[in-house]
Amino acid sequence: MDLLDAAAVRAWAATARSALDEAADRIDAVNVFPVADSDTGTNVLLTVVGGLEAVERVPLGAPVTEVARAFARGALIAARGNSGVIVSQYLTGFARALPDGAGAPEVARCLDVAARAAREATAEPQEGTVLTLADVVAATARTAADAGADLPTTLAEAVAEALRSLGRISGLHPTLRAARVLDAGACALVVVLDALARAVDDERPARVPLDWLPTTSAQHASVEATGGAFEVMLLVSDDGSAAPDGPRIDTGAELRSRMGSLGDSVAVVGGDGWWHVHVHTDDPAAAIARARLGRREQVLVRLLAGAHAGGSALPGRVGSERWGVVVCTAAPDLAGWYASSGAVVVVRCPEAPVRTEHLARAVTDTGATHVVLLPGSGVERDEAVLLQPPGVVVDVLDACDEMRACVGSLALAGAGPTSLGCSAAQAALARLDVRTIDVAAPQSVTDAVETLLRSPRATAGESLTVLLQDTAHDGIVDGIVAHLAAHHPGVEATVVGPTGHGPALVLGLD
Repeated sequence: MDLLDAAAVRAWAATARSALDEAADRIDAVNVFPVADSDTGTNVLLTVVGGLEAVERVPLGAPVTEVARAFARGALIAARGNSGVIVSQYLTGFARALPDGAGAPEVARCLDVAARAAREATAEPQEGTVLTLADVVAATARTAADAGADLPTTLAEAVAEALRSLGRISGLHPTLRAARVLDAGACALVVVLDALARAVDDERPARVPLDWLPTTSAQHASVEATGGAFEVMLLVSDDGSAAPDGPRIDTGAELRSRMGSLGDSVAVVGGDGWWHVHVHTDDPAAAIARARLGRREQVLVRLLAGAHAGGSALPGRVGSERWGVVVCTAAPDLAGWYASSGAVVVVRCPEAPVRTEHLARAVTDTGATHVVLLPGSGVERDEAVLLQPPGVVVDVLDACDEMRACVGSLALAGAGPTSLGCSAAQAALARLDVRTIDVAAPQSVTDAVETLLRSPRATAGESLTVLLQDTAHDGIVDGIVAHLAAHHPGVEATVVGPTGHGPALVLGLD
């Protein structure tokens, strides 16, 4: 094949998806950078799946540029993790540079633009990683094309050099050198590029060989943990925001700067008016707030420890039977609290509703085959029950406000995300007695607590959840806790907040 055509790009997307599906677990096993969370292969797979799904929606007969842009945009929207975001920007750079009728010289230029785009996506580019490998691929392709090689030969040589250079490149990074592993992101990119090389070469088998991938896990214990405790990812529309009476701002650069002040593993990629933001931080609420440069949606927060612990829940992939939890909330300040219990948290921002596709993404990100969904204040229960992801059973609990989401989360955390935990959460929600408190009258607070504890639904060994909107009411909450300690020592109080929305104070007795 002398030119990269639309059929080849379609084959590239499909072959990359199949190869990553086979390679994901082995790539996950060597993932130690930027966080040893064993999910790089899964993240890049999910990213490419999004790209392939977008390609499949493009009508047959569409030009190569349209198919390539669909692949890139689908990957950008679906991107997971630092590596997935970088790969999506790599594909975006490639697609933007791709002309109609691209031969070896033009494709070599696309690889060069892709490498630069991936590097520009990160706030602090790290050598010895996928970024260095992308540079090597671009340089090799350029040299081959300049020497007169055809397109299949140019790409085959670039992939061969990438494979030869993987060990040397990974050894440049101190974390990878200490763990004695290849960079997982670089491994994933090699798989993607080998799929491209085979898509343009009718003489080579379509299946990407993976015998070069390691078969043993990295020694994570030897890797020093760094960075924030939570991963935050969200989409931001580029609405042309500008400083007051000033010029239009560079949204991508501004987002990288803002996220860089809050955490690390920052990657911000853009295309077609959207920016995908990724950061590891100890303050998810601050990251969500500082991303308000346009319409924010698809906001997901999860605890990095244990991310993708059960493997991908993609249809066709065999994973261990395990349960996961998804919580939806309109309170960014509670995102870290929910995520600390092991939930994947979907945060609704005022600019956009939570849609079914956002929930489906969160369900997939649990890596579970059975998921408990707490709609909370983030999504309507009627929309939540429409969620039917293939290969995953979803139990939607009757928890359609912040208090019920908190109580359900506490029950699941106490019993564990299992069938027993689901039953315990359902029972706790059925028993729950909720009261909204008028904080303007301090005596009424104590009276309300007493009335609640003496209600016919109250039982021995109660648990009281106190949900507060603002820290200005900390004194009232302290009074509730002191009153319980003095007069109801058997009642355990759990204080959650501030929520930043809803009633000033809510009590929930289980």
